[in-house]
Amino acid sequence: MRYLIRALKYLVYFAIIFFVMVGIIYLFSSQKAAGLSFVDLFKEGSLPKIALFFVAVSAIYPFLSFQKKPLYLNGPFTNYAEMVDEVMESLDYVQEKKDETSVSYVKRSAYARLTRMYEDRVTFQTADNPVMVDGYRKDLLRIVSILNQRIRQESREQENA
Repeated sequence: MRYLIRALKYLVYFAIIFFVMVGIIYLFSSQKAAGLSFVDLFKEGSLPKIALFFVAVSAIYPFLSFQKKPLYLNGPFTNYAEMVDEVMESLDYVQEKKDETSVSYVKRSAYARLTRMYEDRVTFQTADNPVMVDGYRKDLLRIVSILNQRIRQESREQENA
């Protein structure tokens, strides 16, 4: 269900961006013919093809943009909860909810949330080790990389002590 909602959101998002861009081109076109309408900008029969293209892209985009990654810890998640909170705060995330099996974070900025169509949630499934982290791919890779680096650094410091 979540996948379908994301696909529909991206369909609307891509369509809005497309029509805004075409509208700007139409408004600033210096070679407008008298009586030329917005729809006349498109070749006859091209609008269904454009719609089909948007449907295909919006159906594929959530699959490519959202994923789950494992985060390997040297112990239970509770030992690393403070570190995760610090990293998420440094990346401008705030804790949304927390329970026994998961912790989720969302972007602090309303503008950042809006530009991502409120699909900015990063969830840590804390019941198992490795912890599964679910979210937007670009942010997820950054978060897991920073946490892995901090965990390695902490374990090196404990070995040297």
